[in-house]
Amino acid sequence: MSLLLTNISELVTVHTPQSGRKTGASMGQLGIISNAAMLVEERIIWIGTQAQADRLFRDRSIERYDCRGRAVMPGFVDSHTHMVFAGNRADEFSQRIRGVSYQQIAARGGGIMATVRATRAASEEELYTAARQLVFSALRHGTTTLEIKTGYGLSVESELKMLRVIAQLAATLPVRIVATLLGAHAVPPEFAQRRDDYIAMLCTELIPEVGRAGLARFCDVFADEGYFTAAEAERILTAGLDWGLQPKIHADEFADVGAASVAIAVGAASADHLLHINPAMIPEFARWRTVATLLPGTAYTLRLPMPPARALIDAGATVALATDCNPGSCLTENIQMVLSLAVQLGGMTIEEAVTAATAHGAAALLLEQDVGSIQVGKYADFLILDSPSIADLVYHFGTNRVAEVWIGGRCVANNSVGNSFL
Repeated sequence: MSLLLTNISELVTVHTPQSGRKTGASMGQLGIISNAAMLVEERIIWIGTQAQADRLFRDRSIERYDCRGRAVMPGFVDSHTHMVFAGNRADEFSQRIRGVSYQQIAARGGGIMATVRATRAASEEELYTAARQLVFSALRHGTTTLEIKTGYGLSVESELKMLRVIAQLAATLPVRIVATLLGAHAVPPEFAQRRDDYIAMLCTELIPEVGRAGLARFCDVFADEGYFTAAEAERILTAGLDWGLQPKIHADEFADVGAASVAIAVGAASADHLLHINPAMIPEFARWRTVATLLPGTAYTLRLPMPPARALIDAGATVALATDCNPGSCLTENIQMVLSLAVQLGGMTIEEAVTAATAHGAAALLLEQDVGSIQVGKYADFLILDSPSIADLVYHFGTNRVAEVWIGGRCVANNSVGNSFL
């Protein structure tokens, strides 16, 4: 059934060309329609001004919804999260505040391995219950599409367990969820002396099993100092491609290990982090379709320099923003906070940050033809803010500026009535 949304102060379309990308100066052009209206079903049927709607639909019996002079924008697309996990690493956070590094904590058996131990011991029900709360919180803050990675199982059995939990979340919650296999998050202790055997297991056992079962869309590798080398990452991602898993890569977060080059070489959907990207590689992201996904929340939490957003945007790269929600280095599911960090500390404008967290998040998940902007034919996934202006997302920081969340033309969360889900 059609629904006409009326009395929209500004409709922030983030309109994109057919490519789904807005690079360079166009990242700052949000395609805002003032005094707007929008006709939706599951997908968007029509957009225009209120005056046009009054003329076109005056004599038609269409249900109307009054947006009461508030702004409407696309739902956020969070293209990098680790929301399925067990355990708590607040103690590690306290250690880092006192000056212990992420790498030092990992060397003592903490870090990723602490979460691996807890996740392996948890049941699917326990993992689902914990992740469900994070997903619902992300939804309340405006995320309508999100990616969830594995990577805390690091065995065939436990990685498949995580993927089943992600599938259950996707089947039972209104958020659009995309699964990524991150078996190459780290080398588990039982393979510490047999590193190549672990990589062989990923390439010949786990990846084929996931590919045959259709449990993930992407294959990811943590290519960085102390984790996987560029050559190992290319081997694993190539194996993923052989089984229909599109490549993604955690690239050059702690050091320049050449991971950005691997991302371009294998045609990765995205290269994420890039805190220590080789400057010579930045122009390459403008030449190819790999999205540069920046995670300023992680840099903030780890007290590292912000990623080079300004250089990438000015070079013409497709730049996305995501939360990196995870238990160790960035425990936030609020992508509005990420926008604030990107603008205040990362050198981006409000408009660029909005594009990065919507249209370009969709591009990082290869979903740019369906979500990420308000355009005729795309899914009616949008937010009604609690104010008339998009600027309040960053200006009034530390609060939730989203009043209502709509997915597929249906209101699924209304923060103005006691954070209830509809």
